[in-house]
Amino acid sequence: MKYGLDGLDFLEFKFSDNVLSDDKTDKEKTALQTRELIDLESLNEESVVLDVGSNFGIVVDELQSCGCKIYSFEPHPIFFSMLKERHADNENVVLSDSAVWNKTEKKKFYFKRSFERLNGGATLMSKKTNILDENLNKEVQCVDILEVVESINSDIDVLKMDVEGAEYEILERLLSSDAIKKIKSIYFEDHSRKFVDREWHTKKEEVLQSYKSRGIPLNWW
Repeated sequence: MKYGLDGLDFLEFKFSDNVLSDDKTDKEKTALQTRELIDLESLNEESVVLDVGSNFGIVVDELQSCGCKIYSFEPHPIFFSMLKERHADNENVVLSDSAVWNKTEKKKFYFKRSFERLNGGATLMSKKTNILDENLNKEVQCVDILEVVESINSDIDVLKMDVEGAEYEILERLLSSDAIKKIKSIYFEDHSRKFVDREWHTKKEEVLQSYKSRGIPLNWW
């Protein structure tokens, strides 16, 4: 779900106010936002986008208009099956059902409701407030964000993340390597509203300070 900008002044907002409009559904906002992203980052057939947390695949769908190369990661089994139906034969799209994380390992992936039903908000973070039953989980393969970035044999024009609370673990991991120098622009959705855990918020502040001290801008998604 897309929120307004309250409390998110640490992120740069590059989009038009239309992407915050109450007159549009979340899917419509994401589609519009992606179209604006193409212009903002001058994306074309030579560009590379790393889409971490592709969800329904709206970003992947909209990026087709510019012909860029897309690396899409989505561990939710239903969302991934939807992505495969539309893009399995698309040479410009590389699909993976692994969850991007700060290390390569097997990890529990928690669902708000049954993982056999279409619902968003699934997460690697058990302390997310909309995870009401920790037994409702499925083990998924996680892959280290550094391995992902280093496996792409080019610079990455855009890293977009919507990872339901894992964003600061991933951002912290990126800073531990020169791999971050391969990424031109970072856009992500902040999920602070879904966490009351003090440790989570402490991690967030530490990571934001690290990016600020290194002069690396972070953009709202």
